[in-house]
Amino acid sequence: MKLAGEHTFPIARERLWVALLDPGLLARVLPGCEPLEPVVTGSTPSWRAAMTLKVGPVQGRFTGTLALAELDPPNGYRMQIDGSGPAGFLRGAGRITLVETAGATTLGYELDAQVGGRVAAVGQRLVESSARAFARQGLEGLERELAARATPTDAAAASGASAAAARLPPSQAAFAARFARGLWRELPAGWRYGALALAAALLAALALLARGC
Repeated sequence: MKLAGEHTFPIARERLWVALLDPGLLARVLPGCEPLEPVVTGSTPSWRAAMTLKVGPVQGRFTGTLALAELDPPNGYRMQIDGSGPAGFLRGAGRITLVETAGATTLGYELDAQVGGRVAAVGQRLVESSARAFARQGLEGLERELAARATPTDAAAASGASAAAARLPPSQAAFAARFARGLWRELPAGWRYGALALAAALLAALALLARGC
């Protein structure tokens, strides 16, 4: 079975890369997935996984491993999946690629897999349809999770920075706004939220100094 597709996220590639290496986040967004347990196998990430899958009339719990290799941050990696259960087995290998364009990142995936047991008995077309639905639900869940993480933090930080800037004289406020915009564009994605908190604190301090003068 070959599975391929893509999904575009409205975020920077570096931020999506970090999310794809977060086992807690992946367990939350993959349908039927239980918490991932790290496995020490060398320098590349590997997790022991368990999930409940339903393919047509066949449903069962599968356990196995998910291992990553050839990590090329933030461009992509190869992955190896090996799982089995009373309903059958799944073995596969594939590649994840990340391509950023105009502030959005397209995740592309390709997977070659072998399926056996009662799961395979339902027919290749149903297996492929179920696999595509599983991938789509996981990617859409990841997008929702990332949006939920970003929105409250960004909104609160922006509100705090705007309120502090409003208390400054016009020239200081304009300078502060230009500085904040430039800093946001230049910083790596993982640093931006801490920088916003620091910027808000600095703006508040400037406001107090301006009020005391």
